[in-house]
Parts: sequence; C-alpha cells; structure tokens
Amino acid sequence: MTQRDTYETAKGPLAITPIHHATFVMEWAGETIYCDPVGDTARFAGFPAPTLVILTHHHGDHLDLETLNAVLGDDTEIIAPKIVYDQLPENLIARTTQMANGELTRWHDIPIRAVAMYNTTPDRQKYHEKGVGNGYLFDFAGTTVYLASDTEPTPEMDDLGRIDIAFFPMNLPYTMTPDQVVTCIAKTAPRYVYPFHYRFPFDKPGNEPSDLTALLAEGSKTEIVERDWY
Repeated sequence: MTQRDTYETAKGPLAITPIHHATFVMEWAGETIYCDPVGDTARFAGFPAPTLVILTHHHGDHLDLETLNAVLGDDTEIIAPKIVYDQLPENLIARTTQMANGELTRWHDIPIRAVAMYNTTPDRQKYHEKGVGNGYLFDFAGTTVYLASDTEPTPEMDDLGRIDIAFFPMNLPYTMTPDQVVTCIAKTAPRYVYPFHYRFPFDKPGNEPSDLTALLAEGSKTEIVERDWY
C-alpha cells in the first residue's frame, strides 16, 4: 500500500491513499470510497470493499469493468456520468446513481456535487468534451475534497467555494501543464493539492509533482502533496 495521508474533519479523520495514476481511496466515518478503480486488484489489498465507487468518465485509465466487478462488495453503490452508466453491465445498473454536471446528491451524509471536466484549448477539446464526464466535489463534515479529473482550468472552478483538498491532473496533451494547474490553484485556493495523472503511458517520463511545487510562489498557502503514483 502506498502512503496514506490523514486529515482531521469535524466528524473524525479522513484518510486518503493514492493507488495509481488516477485511482485513489478515501476512508471516512466508516465509509470507503474508491475513485476510478482501474488495473491490478492487488493494489486494493488491505482495504475494505468500497461502500461507494466514484467514476468520472469512460476512458480506459478511469473505467475498467473487470477491475470494477472484482472490487465491488455486496452493498457497494456507484456514482457515474451517463456515458459510463450506459456502458455498465445490467448487474451494476440498479446500484448506480447517474449524475450530470452541476447536479448535487447526498450520499450517506456526504454531499457530492458533479462538476464539469473538459478541455478548453481548441486542439485538445477532442479529448474531453464539456458535459460528458464529471469531476466531483465532496463535503466531509465541512472538509471539502475536489476531484477535478481530466480537465483544464474552467469557469466552473470559480464557483466551487472553499476547497481543502484538490486532485489535479498534469499531463499533455490530455489534461494540463503545471502552469495550468497553478491557474486552477488560483481559482480554488485549496490548502492541499495532489498532482496526479501525470504520466501516460505510465512508463513514459513526464511532469512530476516537484515541477508544480517549484512553480508556487514562496509563502503560498497551498501545500503540494508529492506522492508516487507510478
């Protein structure tokens, strides 16, 4: 298991564990949330079965039906956008809540908002079109976590309010440069930022979390949480 980070909330600790690329696990108040579970199921050894699975979009580094079926527990629920919902096998439909950009739900005392994720640079818009996939904003008793997913800086980020913890992708041509992530940080003012999704293919050298740390102004109120996702 990779490093687990713990953050205090008004209702107990929130544990966050990076798994690989765009996959991570959040544990809070008896709930275990898998975000975009993909790849080797051995990476989830030591974790309980998820009570909730969050799916952002349909690309293969975010949606893996074989892995998804393997990690689900008997009572696991799923939240996903329509493009993912439409690809799920019949046995998973009944346990899945479909969410569109801008919608808000409350799951087990956790407000969850679906946030638009998309490319804005003209020659990159083909990778992620607006309205197709979801980022998500979670509220753990007042501690907010923003999973941006595959996106560039967007106007929707200006309306998210106070962010405690954010996950921003950082690879071209599919998502952002480190400088664009700095723009996202300026828009959302998170206390902690996890750069993730920073290599694709996974064995191809690319941006590193330290590249983002080097760009932040001295005295920044945002801490870059550098973890090894690969």
